[in-house]
Amino acid sequence: MMHYRKAENVERDLSKSELPFDDCVPKTQKDFLWMQVKGGTKVSNVIEYAQAALNKGEHRCLVWSGSGGGVVKTISCAEVLKRTHPLYQVTRMAYNSVEEHWKPQMDGLEEIIVNRQIPSIHILMSLDELPESVQGVQKPNTTSDYWQDNGTPARTQPRQHQQGAASRPNKRPRYGRNKQQQGNPERSTEQLPVPAPSPGQ
Repeated sequence: MMHYRKAENVERDLSKSELPFDDCVPKTQKDFLWMQVKGGTKVSNVIEYAQAALNKGEHRCLVWSGSGGGVVKTISCAEVLKRTHPLYQVTRMAYNSVEEHWKPQMDGLEEIIVNRQIPSIHILMSLDELPESVQGVQKPNTTSDYWQDNGTPARTQPRQHQQGAASRPNKRPRYGRNKQQQGNPERSTEQLPVPAPSPGQ
């Protein structure tokens, strides 16, 4: 490929009908909000837009979609939105087709088009209850058992390890003090007898 340069990537556009949610989208919510997240998307902007749509009642169901460099941001958007709205969630993984175009830098060579399959993620979120028969459905406020019922964080394993270490007796300072007392005659409380002077002195 030394005589070629990479020109552009052409990602195939999806439609709502191609999203993998035919078995779980509520029948009354076919016109759901579709948020497509890219690598350069500003998370705060799309979150504010989605929150406004839910608060105004314009939509009760939405889908976050992202591929390639947008996968991580797509997950972040869904996690942030769940903090403010009681949403049912279904997550599906898929692959999207991308064409890589390589332009020749020498005469006589033809353009090369490489088809790649990149991972993508689609997250359905609904204010309306989803059927329990749907595989992978998550109910509101049940994404993790880290938080206790009263809203305080549960005690983690490193915290327990620190408590266990603190409960062990600290023998090192006590050993150091005994050793210092034994090696320093000035600390001894026993008075040694003073010899009497001889008659010749």
